Amino acid sequence: MSSSVVTEGDFDVQEFRDHGRVDIRSAVDPISLQADPVRKASFKEALGSAVQKATTGVFTHDVEASLVWFIEESRRYQTHLVADLDNVLKPILDAVTGADGIMIDDNQIQSIRASWMTPVSQTGFELQFAALTGDDYLSREGLTFVEFSADRCHILPQVARSVQVDLVRGYRAALEAYQKLLDEGISESVARSVLPLVRPFPRARLGKFEVRHHTDF
Repeated sequence: MSSSVVTEGDFDVQEFRDHGRVDIRSAVDPISLQADPVRKASFKEALGSAVQKATTGVFTHDVEASLVWFIEESRRYQTHLVADLDNVLKPILDAVTGADGIMIDDNQIQSIRASWMTPVSQTGFELQFAALTGDDYLSREGLTFVEFSADRCHILPQVARSVQVDLVRGYRAALEAYQKLLDEGISESVARSVLPLVRPFPRARLGKFEVRHHTDF
């Protein structure tokens, strides 16, 4: 099931909750990382607002981003004012990341496909974000993290307090087992097998998200 397309300013955004996917379409050019700071800030604010209003979920693991930029060949090849393809993704990623966005951190981007083509009738760009595993797209309302160390915070589901306590205990036991294996000289690649499957996030990257220390449980 998909949500309806939400149009906000220059952007059409559609969320596919069941498939872990978000589509963004715009008739304006994506903006370059080297663009004027005021123009870049305006673009990011407008895109971020559109995504916030059109979506309710957030990607919790690895994500693939696919960009198609529609631009005339003559403009692409024969002017020096058009941004390079590799410079337009960063402002977009920044705009859709954070407590009001669809990604927790842009280091979740595991795969990027980017191309440009001469348009038949449309201009601007199409962008798709897709979870590499369908279950890795959750509601961002009330999203909370539990911190075990500065470099390891895990998502804490919105479930009963007693269940959260059990989850935290399970995380803690796995981390203690992991550290014990390392202390015994086991290689990190092998020791990692006892860790939780859910990916960790460093505390410094969680910004405005709620983060609780594991000793609270």
